[in-house]
Amino acid sequence: MNNFLRISTVYPNFLKDFYNNQYDKNENYEVLLEKFFSKNYSISNNLTKELTKLDYNCIEIIENANLIQKQWLKQYGKVKSDESILLQQIKFYNPNIIFIGNANLANNILVEKIKKNTNVKIIICFHCAPLTKKIINNLGNVDGIVTCTEGYKEIISKKINDNVLLLRHAYNNKELNVKNVNRNIDITFVGSIFIKKGLHSKRVSLIYKLMKNFNNVYVALNFSKYFYLEFLINFTKSIFFFKIHRDFSFFYKLIYIHFFCKKAVFGDKMLDILKKTKILINTHIDDTEYAGNMRLFEGTGMGCLVITDYKKNLDEIFNIKSEIEVFNSIDELISKCSYYLNNQGKLFAISKKGKLRTLLDHNYEKRIFILDRFIKELQSEKNI
Repeated sequence: MNNFLRISTVYPNFLKDFYNNQYDKNENYEVLLEKFFSKNYSISNNLTKELTKLDYNCIEIIENANLIQKQWLKQYGKVKSDESILLQQIKFYNPNIIFIGNANLANNILVEKIKKNTNVKIIICFHCAPLTKKIINNLGNVDGIVTCTEGYKEIISKKINDNVLLLRHAYNNKELNVKNVNRNIDITFVGSIFIKKGLHSKRVSLIYKLMKNFNNVYVALNFSKYFYLEFLINFTKSIFFFKIHRDFSFFYKLIYIHFFCKKAVFGDKMLDILKKTKILINTHIDDTEYAGNMRLFEGTGMGCLVITDYKKNLDEIFNIKSEIEVFNSIDELISKCSYYLNNQGKLFAISKKGKLRTLLDHNYEKRIFILDRFIKELQSEKNI
């Protein structure tokens, strides 16, 4: 039997919400972890739940959930130790396979300590975002890499390692789907805007136009905690380099959105919004040519009509126009939203087929066989 340990991290804003509403310092580690997973944040513990069915012994760790981690240390670890909590946990659970969900963790120091001081034979790391020098170095430390789009698989294979697995995101929360729900929100957009990284600049104009053209719109956004500082720096640079005449519209829209949007929602709170939504707008980060972000599957799985920016290979995931809709420009998006809100029979027909496709094909029960095969290939390659 394989002992499989998955190490993940989560958005600080979700942790803050969890601590404010769910955390109880008197509860033990296992109870806190189960509460955490019950909130259905992102992948949650779906991968390990499904791997357990394939005869793996699985453990999950939320590396940056400091209060939960400290509870583990109190129950099982050594408070007075030079070793980090994470390294203590790896030794305690004694896995032979580690799956790191955040490539920032796979640094030389940690990986070297794992290889020298534990029984870990295979280290796998997930990454599905732009590659920085730091990320490239970190991914070079591991045995296998998992990513979520063809584009990133191609880039990682060329730059770092041939042992790259395409594992698309999925959706598993069938119990959250109820019949005859009152979908009283016309259009929803939930996501992030990080101006420092320059990954979401197109979203600003898109969201602004949605908010200006439709009344019944729910926009919930996650901003960097340094938003105002980053805004000020970028605004000052624009003035200094005499670009403010070009950039002023962007800055105005960004401030408008920040002021009028709702606070970010995650996990079951986000899914509850999607349950009430007719149309979910989805966009990918600006640098990717390929479809595959999490919202595609969460939106269709919750029964929304997902209208997404067109990307390569999208038609391999969903049937366009019968299970999902696409747009190539903001004006086209506005036009399609208006059309489907005025033709809700067609809206619900597409959303019903999209939901069925996700529940049947894009679930963790099927995805896990792909990961299992990848693990076995790595073991065979290393003669394990």
